[in-house]
Amino acid sequence: MDKNEGGTDFMSSNKSNPLDWLNEDPFFKKRISLKELEEQSKLNPDQIDSYVEKIIREATSSSAVTNEDTSLHYEHVDTHNFLITKIRIPNRIHPENLWVQLNRTKIKIHGLGNEQSEIITLPFPINPDQSKGTFKQGSLQLKMPKMPSGRFKDINVRFL
Repeated sequence: MDKNEGGTDFMSSNKSNPLDWLNEDPFFKKRISLKELEEQSKLNPDQIDSYVEKIIREATSSSAVTNEDTSLHYEHVDTHNFLITKIRIPNRIHPENLWVQLNRTKIKIHGLGNEQSEIITLPFPINPDQSKGTFKQGSLQLKMPKMPSGRFKDINVRFL
C-alpha cells in the first residue's frame, strides 16, 4: 500500500472521509456559517423591486427634459440608427399651425403663439434630409436618422 509522508496509509485515510482535503486546504479552513450569510443578506423584497425598477427605468428611458431654453416638455429616445424626439405640444396650440425646421444639431418649432419659436438642441448630429415627423394625441414625434461617423479618408502628409 502507498504511504504518505506522515507514515499513515494514504488509501485508508481517503476511504474514511473523502472530503478531508477540505480541512487541509487553507482556502477552506475558514468556515462560513450559512446562518451568518443569511443574516448578512437579509433584504427587503420591496427594496429589491424598487431598486430593479429604478435601474430599468434609468437604462431604458432617455432624457425627459424641460430645458430652460424652451417651455416645451420633450424627451429623446436613442436607438441604434435613429434619434426619436417626442415633444409635448400645449393644448392651446393648434397642431396645423406648427412649422418644424431641422439642422444637424437643432430642432426649431414655429407657430407656438405670439410668433414664438422654440429651439431644442439635439444630443448628437442627425440627418435632417431624411427625418420625418408625426403629430398624434398632443405630441409631435420626430424620427431622425443619426449622422454616420463617416469613413476614414487618406490625407497627404508633407514631410519637411
